[in-house]
Amino acid sequence: MLIIRKAKLKDVSVIVKLWKDFMKYHDDIIIKENPEIKPHLIKKKNAVNVFKKFIQKNIRSKNAVVFIAEVNGKHAGYSLNFIKDNNPIFKLEKIGHVSDLFVKKEFRGMKISSKFKNEAKKWFKKKGIKHMEIVVYKDNKYAHSIYERWGFFDHKIEMRKNI
Repeated sequence: MLIIRKAKLKDVSVIVKLWKDFMKYHDDIIIKENPEIKPHLIKKKNAVNVFKKFIQKNIRSKNAVVFIAEVNGKHAGYSLNFIKDNNPIFKLEKIGHVSDLFVKKEFRGMKISSKFKNEAKKWFKKKGIKHMEIVVYKDNKYAHSIYERWGFFDHKIEMRKNI
């Protein structure tokens, strides 16, 4: 049985573990496709503690929501979503931002990511947000194709250069 629910502070250690799996999976895909990006993905020595505090802050926030998926009592993934300010020159002032969306490999194909997206969309609408965005690395073609199927469109490209 699949359950998607709002995370609570007692879930932080589980979310941190899922995040570690997410980072390993993500880095493996991205670096394999684009080795040049490796220096941009190196995490701080205290990254786990920084992420832990970040998740705690977002669980407590009225402008953020963290969802966790459970399948038959096993933790299958998480999604971190928050409302962010848009560039002040644009008419669209606030946007719903899907920051993290991760489903463990053994639970993929069960539409969990779609359910995360739907829950985020409902939550954003309840907060009066009319637009949402999701960020994906260009080399993560699998995730990019899913997000396109959901109706997301390419908005901008961020480019970097070593100097």
